[in-house]
Amino acid sequence: MKSYSLSLVYLFLFSLLFSGCNLFKDEVINDSDLVDVTYFVPVYETTSQLAQKVSVAPPKDYAQAGKIVTYQQYIFINKPLEGIHVVDNSDPANPLNLHFISIPGSLDMSIIDNHLYSDMFSALVVFDISTITQPELIEEFTVEEVFYYNPYVTLETTINTVDSREYTRYDPIDSSLGIVTAWRSEIRKEPLKEIQLRYLALESTDAINTTAAGDQSFGEVSTAGSMTRFLPIDRYLYTINSNELVLFSIGDNYLPSRFARLDTSTQAETLFQRNEILFVGSTTGMLMYDVSTPSNPEYINSIEHFRSCDPVVADANYAYVTLRGGTNCFTETNELQIIDIRDPQNLEVVSRQVLFNPHGLTIYQDHLLVCDGSAGLKIFNVTDRENPEIVNTEAIPFAYDIIVDFPSAILVGEGVIYQYDLSELPAITKTAELKLARKQ
Repeated sequence: MKSYSLSLVYLFLFSLLFSGCNLFKDEVINDSDLVDVTYFVPVYETTSQLAQKVSVAPPKDYAQAGKIVTYQQYIFINKPLEGIHVVDNSDPANPLNLHFISIPGSLDMSIIDNHLYSDMFSALVVFDISTITQPELIEEFTVEEVFYYNPYVTLETTINTVDSREYTRYDPIDSSLGIVTAWRSEIRKEPLKEIQLRYLALESTDAINTTAAGDQSFGEVSTAGSMTRFLPIDRYLYTINSNELVLFSIGDNYLPSRFARLDTSTQAETLFQRNEILFVGSTTGMLMYDVSTPSNPEYINSIEHFRSCDPVVADANYAYVTLRGGTNCFTETNELQIIDIRDPQNLEVVSRQVLFNPHGLTIYQDHLLVCDGSAGLKIFNVTDRENPEIVNTEAIPFAYDIIVDFPSAILVGEGVIYQYDLSELPAITKTAELKLARKQ
């Protein structure tokens, strides 16, 4: 009996101690000490999962101008991060919006002999477009983890969908889980004293080199605008991957293989080829490479400018560079530069012209056509390269990039394709306008 009573006492004391611990805990962290913290959490998908999302859909709206290429009688326009619009331009007076190829994470493209190459976040994917109305993904041709990509590119959309929160955190990215294709938000309660904001850090991927294909050119390739990052050169596909050129050898069956990587030592942005010279526009200047042997590009020279966004085109003697300012372009300066390239070892800027917000451009003989954003299309007479003169302006809501197949030109704007007759330069005549919203 005495032993039994003692056990009850011990049990009672233990209960008090346990209760005391709970009471003590409640006194340290109670509801008044907790705050709502908005966490942004990465959503992962594998390349195989993304491939399942590739599809051909009806014509689709778009509001943001993207990269443009022409191939045969077709126009291909990228809708950034979503895919590619396909337009039948066999009748330029009545272009037909055919369909939309849905490619998650797509930003650029190129076409070689009925094979369309596009990025899909960090991967390169290939489509057989022999039947234009039924493009087919060749899934076994996919090259994974070859491009750097910004895993936070879709974060802004998620941020805009949540209420403003005083406290915000970002879950870290684990690249072993796959490609970050989206973000979601969730609310977690945390002690106020432990709240610390985290800063974003971009991830990167790696790529390896393999053997090359032959050196014989393919038959038919697409023509790109000046903003392109994908450029076929003989049996190689040159691509830009942040601060490097990545070359793919293209096999006889059009299978792309990692071939080479070349450090540009700057943030490369655009590619343009003139004869055996490759021009690379970057955020710090223009670079020139000898691509007479496409499998082994050799650096020639570069010319630097202040940091800005920088597409480039060239003729035999001069290069034409537009420098764009803005939030993502590091400067507020907007101008055209004309560079004398006759002696590649002594590059010299021979003239400058202030502009509004320049994007793509093209040169035809002594006329330079510059897409100047919301200031429209500007046409320069550059007979005297040291004194370029604006001789005409086409006022349209937004001019992004242009491709000339004289006497015709195709210009892409925000949700609109414009076509022009250039036969009377510097006067131009608009021949067609297609809004990419529905089948015409």
